[in-house]
Amino acid sequence: MERRSFIKGACRICLLGTSAAAVAAMASCSPAVNKNIFHPEITGNKILVPLSIFDSNPFQIISPAKFQYEISVEKKGSNDFKALLLKCTHYSNQLTATGNGFTCSAHGSRFDKEGNVLKGPAEQSLQQLKTQIINNDLLITL
Repeated sequence: MERRSFIKGACRICLLGTSAAAVAAMASCSPAVNKNIFHPEITGNKILVPLSIFDSNPFQIISPAKFQYEISVEKKGSNDFKALLLKCTHYSNQLTATGNGFTCSAHGSRFDKEGNVLKGPAEQSLQQLKTQIINNDLLITL
């Protein structure tokens, strides 16, 4: 094998290895996909969520149809729920749920699970939405 062919082959192998490593690194940075996101309809300014979705996990992400933001709902007690609008209070960007709170991809603001600011530039806590239990559903008012 002549030197030129060897160098071309070695470069191709390096390029393929680097590409594979870059794809793997980018995949590990992507946010976790929650396949259990509930997609209810909005009627007026109200959303009905079946209480049964909290049987397996007390923390749920609600993504209302044709609504710009998701809603975090946590079951705190048997009849106590906390719903937070996942809209950054700094720049109105959709927040991403993390293992211990919420993050804004626009400027890096972070919030805990209670909606309190952990890191700015946001200065205000997340908006808490009113909840009410009606029969076997949780009513969330926007």
